[in-house]
Amino acid sequence: MNNSATTRTITKIAVEYNGNDKGTAEMVASNYLLSETAEGQFHEMKTVAERNSKVKKWALTGYISQPDEIGRKLKDEEFLEIATKALDKVGVTANNQFRLDIHNSTKHKHIHFIVNRIDISGKCTVKSHDIGKRFGEAVREVCKERGLLTDIEIGVQKKAEMLKSLTEAIRSENNFDGLISEMKKKGFEVQLPSNVKDGISGMRILLEKDKNHQTERIYKAGYKLSEISNQLKISEIKSVFEMKKAVREAQKHADNLKGFRKNLQQKGFSVKIQYKGEFKDGQKNEIQDIWINKVDSNQQKNGFFFRKNVGFSLSAIDSGLDGLVRSLSHSTINNDSGNHLKSETDESLIEIAGGLFGDFLNPTYISQDEDELWKKKRKLRR
Repeated sequence: MNNSATTRTITKIAVEYNGNDKGTAEMVASNYLLSETAEGQFHEMKTVAERNSKVKKWALTGYISQPDEIGRKLKDEEFLEIATKALDKVGVTANNQFRLDIHNSTKHKHIHFIVNRIDISGKCTVKSHDIGKRFGEAVREVCKERGLLTDIEIGVQKKAEMLKSLTEAIRSENNFDGLISEMKKKGFEVQLPSNVKDGISGMRILLEKDKNHQTERIYKAGYKLSEISNQLKISEIKSVFEMKKAVREAQKHADNLKGFRKNLQQKGFSVKIQYKGEFKDGQKNEIQDIWINKVDSNQQKNGFFFRKNVGFSLSAIDSGLDGLVRSLSHSTINNDSGNHLKSETDESLIEIAGGLFGDFLNPTYISQDEDELWKKKRKLRR
């Protein structure tokens, strides 16, 4: 379940919003509130809050939301139980004033809450430290107890689905326009922010079914590429498309493998051929894979597709490799020493290519918590 919680000083407008929601709000619980109007309830809460002058941000506000396919299956009583149990875990007691309303005006059914952190005896029962994190953990605990998916589990599933679809689109398409079109067929919207210096500078992917135009200014849908994978970068995707373009052009102007390699080398690319079995000079050798790298490349670390000191496996970045391999395998290369991958390295390189295909079937992704850990590690290295 998606959720949010924060401490703040509120006005009567917050209480009015909680109980209205374009006329669709339904109050499902309240405690120590006598008035039937939002203004009256606000004044009741503020009067109690003034019993503890040390606490300025006396209100705890937030929401719990479930994806539509799950949320609509929950009865209001079940939704209320999840919210009250989670609030109880962060310090809300039977002596705190609160109001909980279920909202139905947006695509995703959700429950909003306003809680007075100061109880009727003047004690602050809800600590403000890390309240958003603590409330999220509380909601997840309650969800697990009830056998419901948590926000992290839902996010992990969506990111895995996005990464798998994205890598498939990268392999089948030759540019960003094609990638956007292919991802749309799979039910995703791809957004590509850009700047003057770098051109396309990032990527955000959204599930079309998750888009909610009523809340998009408040809750930004989808995930950035860095949230989907800690390996695949926008610069690497650019390199893949650059490689594909160079390969297509080289293929057009070459009748054999020698000419194909020469065309690529003239464009600043190194080419290594991986043959099936031992390479035999002066004979026809069946090609297993082609590894390409840009000579002046600044990429030094392994990426999702890129392998240090080897480059890009054409079979990994291009799902249409078979036709190219078949056409080039008929050619004969003499004195190819140094231009092919030696047999003793074939096994490890096959493992690398196999690992790349394994990534498509078992995509790597990072949760928000893991992402924070990686950020801390990068800071320590500086």
